[in-house]
Amino acid sequence: MASFTSSSEVLMRILLLVGGIALMMYGAEGDLVSETCKQTLYSQVCESSLRSDPQSEISDLRGLAAIALNLSIAHAVHTLSYINNLKSEAAGNETDFLISGCLSDCVEEYSDAIQNLQDSKQSLNDKSYDTMNSLVTAAMTDSDTCEDGFKELTGYESPLTERNQYFSKLCGNLLLFSTLLV
Repeated sequence: MASFTSSSEVLMRILLLVGGIALMMYGAEGDLVSETCKQTLYSQVCESSLRSDPQSEISDLRGLAAIALNLSIAHAVHTLSYINNLKSEAAGNETDFLISGCLSDCVEEYSDAIQNLQDSKQSLNDKSYDTMNSLVTAAMTDSDTCEDGFKELTGYESPLTERNQYFSKLCGNLLLFSTLLV
């Protein structure tokens, strides 16, 4: 019976050790999303977007930055596609001539934003976080410029406001990651 108790104790200690290691590996990393996102201006956007990628549960800070970067790129690509669809719809309507011009500008701006974010992937890989910061800031400016074009039109509202704002929030959160990595 003494050897049974001893074996039980050993087994229990092993289970506690393995459980503790698993908690440190997965519990702490999963908590990294919450702890990091609490520091952002848009914590709900940060947490919900990062948690949409299952890899966020096991990522370190640099991995979370890569996820946030990929999410920003994906949103920009979807927005560019949306803009092109709007532009096609406006092309046949003469009253939408001014909107079509703004949409053309937005195509250029979002193409630039996507390129800036693609370039920032290399900066993240190279641990050149200042360059990454500059590129992400430029992408945000591209989106803002797109939105500003519509503000110049009297009587028109931007059909992209929500998308532009969400993109700025994603990029703003990404800037925090690059700042924390420095």
